[in-house]
Amino acid sequence: MTLLKETANGGFFDFYGVNLFFLEAVIEKLLQRIEDIDDKREAMGERKLCDNVRYRIKTPDSMKAKLKDRGLPQTAESAMRNVCDAAGLRIICPYIDDVYEIARILSAQSDIDVVEIKDYIKNPKKNGYRSYHMIVQTSVCYMGETHFVTCEIQIRTMVMNSWASAEHQMRYKKERGEDSASEELLKSCAEKMLAIDYSMMEIRKSLENADNVTTKLAN
Repeated sequence: MTLLKETANGGFFDFYGVNLFFLEAVIEKLLQRIEDIDDKREAMGERKLCDNVRYRIKTPDSMKAKLKDRGLPQTAESAMRNVCDAAGLRIICPYIDDVYEIARILSAQSDIDVVEIKDYIKNPKKNGYRSYHMIVQTSVCYMGETHFVTCEIQIRTMVMNSWASAEHQMRYKKERGEDSASEELLKSCAEKMLAIDYSMMEIRKSLENADNVTTKLAN
């Protein structure tokens, strides 16, 4: 599993203060949990679920803008109390069924509480965006005290991530004005890429079934 940190310019501690340590701690805990899940599967001879994981803490400017849009005080205390995605992970999986399996395993962890789920794979956004979103809460210890911190986890396939990355780069152009033709093309591309995702999953399952049959015949 490859870990990729999404970086930005500084100023994090100036805004978040001690809360920055809580956010870093929840990311570290969840990253370790995800790595443990795949390590255990590998030890059992099973295929890993995660190709790579990206993580970030929302930049102060982005957080302040979000708080302003909601009419809330633009402070760290307000952010920690009212916003659930100050800390964020994005898990990239090879196949669609991997997305749901890693979500199931994380949800079953005794020390991770699932606050909210938004399944944009089964219910995509208007423009075709697909991903599985979870807001989770877990405990972190700091200076001998236990704090409960939320984190957003986005889980998607490599194909979905490719579409989302391209759409993100084009977004500033779309914001110049309404472009219904481009929106329809993006949605069409998303549908075609979803078909590719399902085809790849079926090919993998077919190969796995063939391997299982060969193994049984050999025994």
